[in-house]
Amino acid sequence: MSSNVKSYQSKIYIQDVTISALNRIRTTRILLPEAYYKYTEKHFPVLYMLDGQNLFDPSTSYGKPWYIQKTMDDLPYKHQCIVVGIDNGGHYRGSEYLPHHHHKFFYHGEGDIFLDFIIHELKPKVDEHLRTLKDRDNTLIAGSSMGGLLSFYAATRKSDIFGKAGVFSPAFWLYPSVLHLKPKSFSKIYLMGSKTESRGMTHTIEKTYWSLKEAGYTEDNIRVILKERGKHNEILWGRQFGPMLKWLLNDE
Repeated sequence: MSSNVKSYQSKIYIQDVTISALNRIRTTRILLPEAYYKYTEKHFPVLYMLDGQNLFDPSTSYGKPWYIQKTMDDLPYKHQCIVVGIDNGGHYRGSEYLPHHHHKFFYHGEGDIFLDFIIHELKPKVDEHLRTLKDRDNTLIAGSSMGGLLSFYAATRKSDIFGKAGVFSPAFWLYPSVLHLKPKSFSKIYLMGSKTESRGMTHTIEKTYWSLKEAGYTEDNIRVILKERGKHNEILWGRQFGPMLKWLLNDE
């Protein structure tokens, strides 16, 4: 396991793992916050994030990264958590992040397999080797665009595992039926987008909010942020990472 410390108090460790059902190797980037080292007996929530190569390092990111390590360092200790960033699979990304087949784009609907990998392979390893809080209220998932779609799907279909989710600029146009909700339990969902990032994002955010309300979610379960301006990129999403984490972890 290699370490990428740089000048931040939080530390990033890189580890390759195998998605057994798909026979694919995937890089994970695990951020341990400063609080993890200060409070050596404390256990922490875990946030699983998609498109992990875009979170920390400009040399691996598509464009500028989220710079999550900087934001984490600036947060009070009570808002800090372990972040497990999972790199996307390049040309496999569309298939792994979509729960159904999409013939136009040749996506193969591996979303459930990918989530099962997180639940049954990755999460047990993380829980074994790190000081984690293992319950659903402390197991979070987040992503942007297609990663936002899969994070929403995880929070509404596998809410017994993922009790909280960050959904950034979700690409629901690829899978409109994701909004056909019959939840068994209600996860907390932080939903954000920008009015200027795409022609339909405002409508997507508004429709998602009302779909959640009609399914029984309350204001305690939903936080909706619709920014006036912002492009569909990591700069927009990175700026909302801190507010997302504060609300999901501490109701702020």
